[in-house]
Amino acid sequence: MTPPPGWYRDPSAPHQERWWDGTAWTEHRRAAEPVGYGPAVGQAPVPVPVPVPVPGP
Repeated sequence: MTPPPGWYRDPSAPHQERWWDGTAWTEHRRAAEPVGYGPAVGQAPVPVPVPVPVPGP
């Protein structure tokens, strides 16, 4: 079972978040939210666990 799609801490750059599409990392990245700050009102929370990349073919 893999984590659902969402923004997660980038395992190769912890100061950024990277989009996990539910099966693999994409190239989409963004600055990580500072620790201690929650999501803005109306936004879904950012998932905390970091998915383990699945080796490609």
